[in-house]
Amino acid sequence: MSEPPTQSGPELPAGGQPEAGNPAASERRAPWWHDRAPLILVPLDGSEGAKLALAAARRVAPLANASIQILYVADEPVASADELLKRVGLQPSETTGLVVEQATGEPGQAIADTAQRHQASLIAMTIRGLSNSDQWQVSPVVESVLNRAPCPLLLLRAELAPWLAQRQRAQRVLLPLDGTPSAAAAIGPALELADHIHADVDILNVAVQAEPPSERGSLTAPQYIDQPHYEWPAWAQEFASRFGTALGQYRPSAKTRVFVRSGNAPEEILRFAREEQSDLIVLEWKGRFSPEPGKVIKQVLADMPCPVLLLPERDESLGW
Repeated sequence: MSEPPTQSGPELPAGGQPEAGNPAASERRAPWWHDRAPLILVPLDGSEGAKLALAAARRVAPLANASIQILYVADEPVASADELLKRVGLQPSETTGLVVEQATGEPGQAIADTAQRHQASLIAMTIRGLSNSDQWQVSPVVESVLNRAPCPLLLLRAELAPWLAQRQRAQRVLLPLDGTPSAAAAIGPALELADHIHADVDILNVAVQAEPPSERGSLTAPQYIDQPHYEWPAWAQEFASRFGTALGQYRPSAKTRVFVRSGNAPEEILRFAREEQSDLIVLEWKGRFSPEPGKVIKQVLADMPCPVLLLPERDESLGW
């Protein structure tokens, strides 16, 4: 089988293409995490796999000047501090500078409620759990948190432990966009993050032919995606024109590139991330695993080669 066509669009200059006369285009916005408390919530259940989220949170915390809070959820309260540390799988020496809290009830609901009560800016978790076919799946607890998340989530697979140990800092952020206005809402937060950590951004559109747009105002794939010399230049220009306003509003200093591929969306996202050695994949989360956008996210999470940051749809009532 031949490789799907890959086309690189224009390298967008720092600051994108601000819309003329738009005051927001000349103003630098504060990063999205400034709207909430500088706190990263890390739910732990005592397993070694879950502890990888703590290692990731320790990497992220200094970038946002955030503290880290460990959360353990059980049916009944734990009586002593020593027993609580044993339940989360940590030694006292590993908790320096951390806050350890416990909650009772359904884990997903308790995690989401705790994040909202403390106005946490991020929840860091590993997606653990095996299906009967021995393929990694999103655990029921993680799925429950996703359905209620009041803030972005940083998700990892336990197998990424060696990868995380080798990475000193994130240099490349991958932002897949499907051409819909709702997905484009992730542009601003992704660029804010990349700008803050001094990482470059790759914007990827996986073009799917013969599919009607799922939202009004969507940018559909070029008709001749397999013959890119026909329509790719015009498509790239249209893409830059539509999303240039968002790029201009946030005025990122990071280098931003635009790519298009054709084929199965999750497969191409994963392929691109491996080929370009992405350090973080940023996806907009619509709060459900179906229809199609949710399926894409679920498949990306199941085989992610690097951490994934899910950005829930904005909800001003939640402070996000």
